[in-house]
Amino acid sequence: MRGIRFHETNVFRDAQLRTGWIGKLEGPGESVMAPFDGGDGFLLIVAHKGKGNVECCGKAYPLLAGCYYLALPGNPFTYNITLPVDGSVIACCFTLQDYELENIIRGIPATGTCGSADLNALEHWIRVAEQEQKGPHPLTCYRIDSGIKTTLLSLAHTALGGDVTERDMMPEQREKQHRISFPMAEYIRKHYSDKVTLGEMAKHFGFHPHYIIKMFNQRIGMSPIQYLQEIRLLKAMEFLEQTNMTVTEISESVGLTTSYFSRLFHERKGESPSQYRKRKYGIKTS
Repeated sequence: MRGIRFHETNVFRDAQLRTGWIGKLEGPGESVMAPFDGGDGFLLIVAHKGKGNVECCGKAYPLLAGCYYLALPGNPFTYNITLPVDGSVIACCFTLQDYELENIIRGIPATGTCGSADLNALEHWIRVAEQEQKGPHPLTCYRIDSGIKTTLLSLAHTALGGDVTERDMMPEQREKQHRISFPMAEYIRKHYSDKVTLGEMAKHFGFHPHYIIKMFNQRIGMSPIQYLQEIRLLKAMEFLEQTNMTVTEISESVGLTTSYFSRLFHERKGESPSQYRKRKYGIKTS
């Protein structure tokens, strides 16, 4: 990931927020980021397009385009992603010096929607930071600090109940609002334990299967079946973490055979469901 690191020696800095590092990972390719532990630092990740997994604050999430992921100080953050040619992920590490602002940022959910206005703002500050490397200006760091703070407050406004206008949405999100892509994803989240097929979804929503695939690729960077697989794995991980259900019971509850579930889990997580549970929680699995 290419990025720019800032230093406290800069004269003019924002009194509430200090940007420590900002960078961008662009496709195509794969990247595995080691657990992040920034001490007093927060880490913000925003995905433009791609697919993969994000583990943040002890929870696992699928990497979705147009979403942010926020790691709190001292909390490990890892991701394993595959980016298409036009895919990208933005990362920003920052610290807070203001108690009230820190309370607001800590109140933001670990993941949520990032509108195009906020995404474009982050892209802008990356370009500004790159220019700073070529010709330093005493006010650049102050401007970037203030810009990142504005973006975070915008994310907080939306995450804590504020309205999202069409101006804040990515183009595919605006199309989704008007042409039902949200209900398509909600349908999968609701029916993940059933035998969901592309044909059934096409019949349910009254669209051609190719159109449904196109909408999912535009919105979240993966096909409906891939998204279903992500949701099933996430639900299975919740069951492994929060219940004493056996691997067989869990696989059945997410609509998979035990053998396929075990193989898929191992491929994606690098260990068996039983090993995952034992490593993280010390829970025995029969």
